[in-house]
Amino acid sequence: MKKILIKIFFVSAVFFILSSFAKADTLGEHTPFFVDSSYDSLDRSALVATLQEVSARAYFYAEDDWWNSLSSQDSAKSAIHLLAAEFDQKIYPKLIQVYGSLWEPGIDNDYKVTILISRIKEGAGGYFNSADEYQRNSVPTSNEREMIYLNSSYFDTLRAKSFLAHEFQHLITFYQKDKLRGVADEVWLNEARSEYASTLVGYDDVFVGSNLEKRILDFYKDPSDSLTEWTNVPIDYGSANLFMQYLVSHFGNQILTKMVQNPYAGIASINEALKQLGFKETLSDIFFDWTAANYLNDCKIEGQKYCYLNNILNEKLKVSPTVSQLLSSTGISSISWTDFVKDWSGHWYKFSGGNANLKLSFKQAPSTTFKAAYIIQKINGSAEIKFINLDASGQGTDLVENFGTDVSSVTLVPVSVTNTSGFGISEPFRQFSYQVNLTTEAVMPSLPSSVPSSVSPNYPDGSLIRAKGDYKVYVLSGGYKRWIQNSEIFKFYPHFGWQAVIEATPEERDWYRDDWLVRADGDLRVYEINGDGTKHWLNMTAEEFSQTGRIWDMVYIINNSERDFYKTGADVMFR
Repeated sequence: MKKILIKIFFVSAVFFILSSFAKADTLGEHTPFFVDSSYDSLDRSALVATLQEVSARAYFYAEDDWWNSLSSQDSAKSAIHLLAAEFDQKIYPKLIQVYGSLWEPGIDNDYKVTILISRIKEGAGGYFNSADEYQRNSVPTSNEREMIYLNSSYFDTLRAKSFLAHEFQHLITFYQKDKLRGVADEVWLNEARSEYASTLVGYDDVFVGSNLEKRILDFYKDPSDSLTEWTNVPIDYGSANLFMQYLVSHFGNQILTKMVQNPYAGIASINEALKQLGFKETLSDIFFDWTAANYLNDCKIEGQKYCYLNNILNEKLKVSPTVSQLLSSTGISSISWTDFVKDWSGHWYKFSGGNANLKLSFKQAPSTTFKAAYIIQKINGSAEIKFINLDASGQGTDLVENFGTDVSSVTLVPVSVTNTSGFGISEPFRQFSYQVNLTTEAVMPSLPSSVPSSVSPNYPDGSLIRAKGDYKVYVLSGGYKRWIQNSEIFKFYPHFGWQAVIEATPEERDWYRDDWLVRADGDLRVYEINGDGTKHWLNMTAEEFSQTGRIWDMVYIINNSERDFYKTGADVMFR
């Protein structure tokens, strides 16, 4: 009995202490606020606002200077009143049901959220500033409130509700991740959940004018945008939104709950959520499926893995190939290509034409990790997806039969999953290469074995080598090998000759890394030489060259005759 009395007294005492510090805001109250100058349209760091609406769950403040400039404050009050009702009746209950609770009563000992409507830079619907969740003695610009900022440009539009839901998710995540579990989530995933908040509440059910409609348009501007690299531009939000649409439609709302309410961040939090829910997939599996869905969007293939289950998205979304290449038994029958991509981004390389079997070889650069697959689309309209098994050196080869007859096209889908955490605003490029050629081979070629660590050839620079059983001749320089694509090139160099070609073992050949970058002596322009005999100027700065992952040691000096021998292709631009 005594313990019960003590417990009751303690609870009462706590209530008394909290209530003595809590102060409810009153309608018409003028309050100074700190604002983020990087978002403020006038670059301000502070402003004064007046409380215009008090709802069951929120205080709605409006910036005084903006409010006083309105021609009709009555209509503005009506719009805020409607927004407050949406927050109380839909946004708040739905989001805490799925994502979890926010910090209540929070740093200000008040159960209401403060929502400040002010002039924010164009393009931003609003923002959340975690600094407001700390005491001012540790963060001087803290407003010491659970707080959301909304752009006055949108407060009376359909998207205002979506922006409010978006920022409210950030407020919840701060409590669930930072406050309760001591972990800051990755920006890209935090934003992806906020993007889905609008759909969760039902604001995307009417497509025209919705946030979802806008994000589809953003996504189409660059379907190959990296999901995890976050530069805070519209295309980032497009990718994040559509990925989350795919993820939740296939794995349910519980995936959101579980990823927020675990002690991990980013990819690890998704993998943990999948594990808790009993799924065998990991994010790398799901990301590839999503990448394929963006290209195929066909629910008839492999149990609906490669489509959006949202009817609107299933009807409206299908991306075009990144690159389309045509092969012909009477023209170009072989293509070699090298490209650089960001982690967790989608790219699609389509091959069509031909009238034979198609041999497809893929190679990832050292210190990278790729998933490589290809989509076979047949004349009868069906499609299937096959993965290329990569060996220990990151190489693999597959054979597609009846290319150009039964098979209308083959699309290579390489996905770099090299980095899995700590993403920022500028992620490195990852290099890979592929070769496709028409062949009469009817048996799947064996995978090349990895090079034994004991192999360490010591051929001098400038040596010409050809592996036993291979027709290709290479010139060596600094640990790299460059393919001499045509016997005509021998004529440009007096010291070249067939008698100088050394027969090497396949292991020795594979010890050298492939090189395809050249520049002519006296010419500063660096070219990429493709397997079809074309040269492509790397139209970029030296800094951009390095940012793409290219290495200056790979640039081989050739003479003008060889440079001019190659056909000129499209420039390679920095992107």
